[in-house]
Amino acid sequence: MGVANGPVGAKLGEGTLLHASLGADIGYDSNVFYQSNPTSAAVMHVTPAADISNASRDGSAPDAVYYDLSANLVYREYLSGGDAVRSQRAFNPTVAGLLRFSSKQTLSLSLSDTFARSQDPPYAPDLPAITHDRNAALLQLKLAPGGGRIQVVLGFTNVLDVYETDLYKTGSNMTNQGTLDLSWRWLPKTALFVQVTQGAVTYLESNSGKFASYPFSATAGLRGLLTQKLAVKLAAGYSYGFYASGATNPSGFGDVVLIGEVNYNMSMTTAAGLGYTHEFQNSPLIGDFYNVDAVYGSLREFVGSRVAVAASGRFENRAYYGTEPGVKGRTDQIVTAGLTADYMIQRVFYIGVGYTLSLASTNSASGVDYTKHVVVGRIGVLY
Repeated sequence: MGVANGPVGAKLGEGTLLHASLGADIGYDSNVFYQSNPTSAAVMHVTPAADISNASRDGSAPDAVYYDLSANLVYREYLSGGDAVRSQRAFNPTVAGLLRFSSKQTLSLSLSDTFARSQDPPYAPDLPAITHDRNAALLQLKLAPGGGRIQVVLGFTNVLDVYETDLYKTGSNMTNQGTLDLSWRWLPKTALFVQVTQGAVTYLESNSGKFASYPFSATAGLRGLLTQKLAVKLAAGYSYGFYASGATNPSGFGDVVLIGEVNYNMSMTTAAGLGYTHEFQNSPLIGDFYNVDAVYGSLREFVGSRVAVAASGRFENRAYYGTEPGVKGRTDQIVTAGLTADYMIQRVFYIGVGYTLSLASTNSASGVDYTKHVVVGRIGVLY
């Protein structure tokens, strides 16, 4: 969480700063197994976290060499319910690292890697938990000659998704993607840009029945600050899946990319954002891909120096396509929302409440309809 006059961290050495925290929450999960006939239970999360970097106390990064190592370790325990519920206890860690070399903002080279393991309850009590490992590595070169009016960014991303659960192993895949981003700053903090990406998606299981693809995307638009308070990103473009012979490919409006995002900092303590995207996404578990329309928003409010309130929400309409029986014509609507309110005590301790909503509706017999509420009380210490 971030609150004005928040924790300052501990110096480990010259230029090295450690931020650490330990949070816990306890509350109520209305639908452990994501079913239309829900099973509820009391739930607890314990989350130790740490971040080591050579950033300054205000968060600004040094020009020459910057590094950041972080870990967020979430343990979940269900405190009520039968054996099927209690067996869903899990440890879900996320570990990340970033190393950046730069030269007076003219040339920079960044290397980063993030590993996350998640173990989520299944869609029925008698099924095994859904265990998913993801590793995302990024290599990025940024060149901004002549004062930065023109900027060139070259990037390469490798993402490895591995499903440990037998029921989902066929979705394990590797995605490699190259990105070229060219921008021209025509206002002090506003740029016109063109971005081109080319990817390659391959599946790790020989009997997966899934098709390799080589997704391509090209977009152009505007991004940056229009005023001191208003930031926008507006883009449109074309994309195509290039799925192997025999697979379905996006067509018509499914080939169109649309992005519209607005962020408004109303004051030093209040900020809001709203966005919309239309694109297609590869689908490792259902069909080959889905076209998605998403609307999302967020609101953040600081009340004085001790109270922080944050709200966010997202709606997605997913239309699935593929060679699997029953996939063509399947449409899912997915809603996620969250609200937190925290009160700082002596700049180190905080107490608060949190709420999350997950909702899914489908027109397919193979899909799942559910509504899930999680309400918790929170307490923690951060330094």
